[in-house]
Amino acid sequence: MLRILLLQTLAAGHIYSRFGLALQRELTELGHEAVICDLSGYASDPAAAPVKLAAEMERTVFDAAVSFSSFYSAASLPDGGLLFDALGVKFVGWQLDHPIYARQSLAPPLQERCAIYAQPSHMRYAAAAGVTGKAVVMLPGADQPTHEPRPHAEREWPVFVAATFNGEPRLPWEDFEDGPTKRLLRETLARLMDAREPSVISAFEEAVARLKLDMRLGRSAELDEVLRKFFCEALTYVRHLDRLRTIRAVAESGARLTICGDGWEDVLGRRENVTYVGSVQFSELPELYGNARVVLNLNGANGACERAIQGAAAGAAVVSDQSSSLDQLLGGGDGVAFFNRTKPATAAHVVSRLLGGEAERMGARARQKVLQSGLWRHRAAQLAALIQA
Repeated sequence: MLRILLLQTLAAGHIYSRFGLALQRELTELGHEAVICDLSGYASDPAAAPVKLAAEMERTVFDAAVSFSSFYSAASLPDGGLLFDALGVKFVGWQLDHPIYARQSLAPPLQERCAIYAQPSHMRYAAAAGVTGKAVVMLPGADQPTHEPRPHAEREWPVFVAATFNGEPRLPWEDFEDGPTKRLLRETLARLMDAREPSVISAFEEAVARLKLDMRLGRSAELDEVLRKFFCEALTYVRHLDRLRTIRAVAESGARLTICGDGWEDVLGRRENVTYVGSVQFSELPELYGNARVVLNLNGANGACERAIQGAAAGAAVVSDQSSSLDQLLGGGDGVAFFNRTKPATAAHVVSRLLGGEAERMGARARQKVLQSGLWRHRAAQLAALIQA
């Protein structure tokens, strides 16, 4: 039996907290002891969190602590020593997003550190930045469905997407004076934009090679941090632009589209074929997916694909931009249909093909794959194996 401490660092309704509860439930079912340490109230006093953590770990000898986004990986003792190293507790940082968005995940390594990444390119970036320790690629899970999915003929929404409009994309460095830095950033962005499955580390390495620069990650902590900030801006730009272009392409195709998330009516205007649903709690999404025949998954290459997994669990056909991890879980062409993100109109074409008669069969295959290997109980077993390895 393992004793595992699950760090809850954000509010109870946050997706990370929901995932933590799912892990606790499934780890317990597997016979392990899983305890949630609620640190969500320490945002205004982060220095107090390590004190609570230390007290929790001194009361119980834990084999490992798990933290989504690696929050508190650098928690320290009054003498400056790293808390988890000092107490001999293995730290598992679970990165649901690209590690560039979680600076703490790229910090100097702990002695007993493991990492979980959503995509292979994320793991490769972390390795290039000098992060050591055990690392695996693993998507989050879905809860065990409590009922059979509704037949597609009874579902009200042909196409459904959950996404908030985050504003018009803009690149902050466009106002910079021309020079090597701006050329590198432009070249990196160009490669991100041209890739079916964009990878920050691949785009950067290709840009460096083309510009013949003597530069790489892991050589200088200061340079790595500068690059990380620029990569955040570039990838965020790509994400926002992809989201806008893809949803607009599907809306303009005439497909009956339901959008869950704020801001889209101001962007797309009133359309007979588009229904706008305001933002809902994460816990409410599975029911909405169960009312859709096709679910759109965006940012597949650089996110955790939780929308795709939940949509598949609800028996919807999943249409996504390219993602190696999602392809491995659901099987491209079998349980998921990919479109070319560099050509947004292909998303509308794939949706149209599925609505022509394939959606229900694909949704059933995807659901079966999730039930076989994509539930939280599967993730709990994989997590336990990683800790024990």
